Amino acid sequence: MPPGLGLIGGGDEEDKEAVHYATSKAAALSERAVRRLSAKYECPRRRLSSTGGGSGGSDSQSSSSSQSSASVDTSELSEHERLQVEACFRGLKTQIFVCSSLANLYMSCSMAENGWQLRYTGVPVVLLDTGETKSRDKRRIQILLAERGTCFTLWQDTIDNLSAYKVSGQAFHTMCLSSDHTKLIGLSFDCVNAAQEMWQHIERLTACPENISLSVPGTKKQKPKKQVYQPLPQKSLISQPCCFQHITSVDVSDRSRYFSLQTLLPVLQDISSSPEMNADEI
Repeated sequence: MPPGLGLIGGGDEEDKEAVHYATSKAAALSERAVRRLSAKYECPRRRLSSTGGGSGGSDSQSSSSSQSSASVDTSELSEHERLQVEACFRGLKTQIFVCSSLANLYMSCSMAENGWQLRYTGVPVVLLDTGETKSRDKRRIQILLAERGTCFTLWQDTIDNLSAYKVSGQAFHTMCLSSDHTKLIGLSFDCVNAAQEMWQHIERLTACPENISLSVPGTKKQKPKKQVYQPLPQKSLISQPCCFQHITSVDVSDRSRYFSLQTLLPVLQDISSSPEMNADEI
């Protein structure tokens, strides 16, 4: 064999080895980049306040990672916040269920479940009135959205036999309005477990026909009992409030924080900036 052919063959083998080395090196670099991106974006989301606003060295990063569990998800309610909402809506002969997370309330004007419009964000609450009190003499299931912090009612409706409350997606529930069954209401929960707990509670309540305004066969309506007049107690017999605990406080300075204060309260005029009135005008 001529020597020239041997040199040409040897050059091809060297080129193949170089190409194989470059390919393996590029694959290793791409795999390393994928691992770096995965480690960056698969970690829990944190606010800028927990990461120091993107500044600081390794010490600040290590200290912020230890505090990330406390500020990763603020959509879940604490036990104190749930007790606060429960105290605002608790009543005699009324069962209450407070969701453990926030939810967004959407409204749709068609049955096609498209064109959702965000209306409110608050804490979902389910009330079961047994109808055994004078103020709540009708047995019904009420669902409402309470504002976080003030516990004011942002939205309220009744669940009946035509509400069709169901799970339409992961952490997304839908129902029809009791006043207009062509309009849909959507609740998007921030926590999947909280949405599941609320669905199980509503499913357990709606399983009873009496709770959704359905008559049970074989039952007779009870005749209303004649009320016996009872004289009111004297003021001297009424004691001062006892075991009182103040759990909710709202001030004028909280107007910028809460949606209810911005929409329900009138705008207060700044007295200091207003011109002074004359004594004759007063």
